[in-house]
Amino acid sequence: MPEVIEGQLTAPVVSGNSKVIRITDPQAQTLIEKVVDHKGLSTLDGGEILKEHFGRAGYRTLQEAATTAIFPALLRDGLKAIMFNSYNMATTTYQQLVFNEPSNKPAEDWLELNTLGTLPAVGEGTPYPEVDGAVDRAVRIVNVKRGMRFSITEEMIKFDRVGMIKQYPTDLGRAAKMTIEQSVYTVLATSGNYVRNSTTADNDIGANTASTTFSAEGLNLAYATLRTMRDRKSQQPLGIMPDTIIVAPQLEMAAKQLLLSPLLWGAAAVSATAAYGTGTTNPFRGLITNIIVSPFLSSSYGWALGQAGKGLVYQEVDPLQLLTQGNPGENLTPDYFVYDKIGYRVRVWFGTGFTNDRFWFLSTSTTKPVVL
Repeated sequence: MPEVIEGQLTAPVVSGNSKVIRITDPQAQTLIEKVVDHKGLSTLDGGEILKEHFGRAGYRTLQEAATTAIFPALLRDGLKAIMFNSYNMATTTYQQLVFNEPSNKPAEDWLELNTLGTLPAVGEGTPYPEVDGAVDRAVRIVNVKRGMRFSITEEMIKFDRVGMIKQYPTDLGRAAKMTIEQSVYTVLATSGNYVRNSTTADNDIGANTASTTFSAEGLNLAYATLRTMRDRKSQQPLGIMPDTIIVAPQLEMAAKQLLLSPLLWGAAAVSATAAYGTGTTNPFRGLITNIIVSPFLSSSYGWALGQAGKGLVYQEVDPLQLLTQGNPGENLTPDYFVYDKIGYRVRVWFGTGFTNDRFWFLSTSTTKPVVL
């Protein structure tokens, strides 16, 4: 059984912006273009959130609140509010690619069942054949805990260092959201996760991963690879309709030019064997309805084509969580007794992987696009 352990994130966390381009009417050239700022959170004021929590109990400063018995609860609630606001405000794109499933196991086993094909003819007086069901393959997606600890010192509290206290939950809330984003793109951008080929009776074209240069010919190859995907046993076509393309930032202009231009340019330099450049209407216009520009693709000119919500799964065991180790006034933990620290732990618990990579094509190209 293939085992997909999407827990080994060795690449550094990528900074920068993504962009989501939703083509609402390709003929009228109307689209909605949204910049996804992964470093956003400009409207989050952690200091005000803490003051609001303390103010509800009638305390004006952190130091003043720290002298009361309810301070541990006030601080915990304030940090939670900051972290969850930061988490929710960190905009990501993975939700548009995956289907979301709850999970209550260490790992989920996903079965790819063969389709049954067409019904056979049954002669007069002959028995109906029994269905011969079979499993194509099984895939295991392992759930992984990810988390980090941080501490609030007595000095931060005594000297009312609100700015220092709010930094940890703000950064960790964003980091938790971006961990999920990067995990999904790690699965999507790993060529070893793509195992379909015409030689294994999966389609009529070839492998669903290559170093294909982004171009009209390359996009047509990827599109045909997915459109001809079929069941290995019955050879029944799966009817996949790619609607989403993810491109590295270096390919944004080329993707817009190829997918949004009303006309093709019949360049004189086009070779005699080329399939494009002899007409005027652009057949690629309207082919794809969603363009996602993402810095999380590992190749400099990499791109992926697929059907959103199919084959790529995000399975959640537990959502974002903040736990407190111990607080002064409640119980003296070793950390507080020795170091004057109140400990906190942040955790997310999930797994990501392909349940069926037939719905996706990956190019790991490092070559500049060819879009005339």
